[in-house]
Amino acid sequence: MKRERGNELNSNKAKVGQILRDLQSAPFICRKIIGLNLELEEMNHRILGLSHNRPTLTKDQERSSLPMPSYHGGYTSPLALLEEISVKEQEVLYYQRRLSECKAIELLDLDDQNMIFRWKFFGENAWDVAADYGYSRRGMETRIRNEIGKLM
Repeated sequence: MKRERGNELNSNKAKVGQILRDLQSAPFICRKIIGLNLELEEMNHRILGLSHNRPTLTKDQERSSLPMPSYHGGYTSPLALLEEISVKEQEVLYYQRRLSECKAIELLDLDDQNMIFRWKFFGENAWDVAADYGYSRRGMETRIRNEIGKLM
């Protein structure tokens, strides 16, 4: 009985830690999703024939007045392009799942939410955030972890 409870507590701590890490990396995740969506849009244009499939040239080749050799791009097969699109879509879904796991924070008290967002999302100094809310740094971290743990 005690072993099961200990495993449950360790699992709960791991989940809380993962939520805090995901929230801290949320700005990166958002930029990554935007970049992937732009790549997907470009690939969809290529598949529909709405863009020119020119070979990618280096800076030196672009400046040269000599004619460049023509060759086929990396994705001459529509099937290969479709496969890459499905891989990119799976990556977008993975990042969206990571962001959706942070939704539990919305159920916290408004002051707790503000502490978490200032500390993890906006990257403010933990000492300053804790002082603004009347906690020590360690006390603030303990409170945040306990409050998120109650939600699990």
